[in-house]
Parts: sequence; C-alpha cells; structure tokens
Amino acid sequence: MDYLEERKFICKIAKSLFDRKLTDAAGGNISIKVSEDHFLMTPTLASVQYLWELEAAQILLVDKKLSLIEGTGRLTREINMHMSFYHSDPRIKAVIHAHPLNLMVYSCIGTDMPIVCENLRFGPDAIRCLDYAPATTEKLAHFVGDYSQNMATNKERLPYGMLLREHGVIVGATNLAFANDYLERLETNAYVHLHSQALLQQGYEYYTDKINVTYESHE
Repeated sequence: MDYLEERKFICKIAKSLFDRKLTDAAGGNISIKVSEDHFLMTPTLASVQYLWELEAAQILLVDKKLSLIEGTGRLTREINMHMSFYHSDPRIKAVIHAHPLNLMVYSCIGTDMPIVCENLRFGPDAIRCLDYAPATTEKLAHFVGDYSQNMATNKERLPYGMLLREHGVIVGATNLAFANDYLERLETNAYVHLHSQALLQQGYEYYTDKINVTYESHE
C-alpha cells in the first residue's frame, strides 16, 4: 500500500476532528498532496457511515486527473473544492473541510468571524465568509479557488481558511498537522467570540491595552 504512514495519520486526524466536535456526522473531508501527481483523500460518507473511524485502506489515492489509483471507497463530490485550493495556491499541501460546532454559527448567518485570540494574529483580522454557492458545485469550488489565489498572490501567511456560507469551513496549510492545528484555533476563537457577546451585553468591555507583539504561526 503506497503512502501507508500518511494514510494512518489522516485516519488519526479524522477521528480526532469528530471526537473534538471540529466536524460532525453530517460531513467534511481531508486531503493531502503527497506528490505533484498524487493526492490522498478521505472517501465519501466517511462521516455518515463510519463516524470518522477509518482504516488506512479506506483512504483514497488519486492522481491529478482524479482517477482512483488505490483505496476502498468512492470519491467525494467535494474533491473539486480541494483541488481548486491546491491549484490556486501551490504552497498548500493539506486541506481540511469541516463543520465545527461554533464556526457553523458564523457560516450559517453568512458573516465574517472577527479574530479575538492572540494565536491567530499572524493572519487577517477576520475570517472571510464566502458568498453562497450550493455544496459540491463548481461554483463553490470557484469561490474557494478565487480566495485562495488572492491569498497566494498577496503572499499572505499560511495557514489560512475561509467560511463557506451555510456549509462549513475549509482550511489549507503546508501539512496536515498544521491544518488541524489552525482549524482548532479558529474553532476556539469562534467559541470565545460567541460567548463574549453575553459578557458585553452585561456591561463588560473588551480589554484593549494589548502588548504590541506579533504572534507567529508554525509556518
């Protein structure tokens, strides 16, 4: 079996995403670029049928034309969104699409998420929510690719991601560990920002006397 260790790591991350509510039983997918011609990806229905408890043999190996080389299962129709990410920003080597519990709030009301946590200061001030396009469509893949290409052109720091309106979130990084780490940071930020609103309504104010320090990402 080719890329066995990479397949095992995808399985480990997939189970962790579900256990930590970074995605749900309704969907999501993971992919990594293992060479200029080859990609590994979780199969369709990994969430619904398997609750993200996958085995290495279920991870699909495909070429850049999306021909299945190895693995038991079928390709998800959302692979077009992943490939658009890879094609638009050659720096990206891993992509996670997920439905995190708190980030879904921003996604479903269609608003950008403000950054309030220090460990996300290396990126933009808010996580962009893209315009609506139905799941699995070429239009949605195009929106993802356009945003990714803009980030690459402007040489924005990695990792980065975007909210998919009424759908979820997608993030890209130079490896899967960093993509997973970034997704968790975004979800924590969503939790903090959502709950801070209750304190603000009670008269609390944001602490603004911040030390002028730029927090570095892993990359």
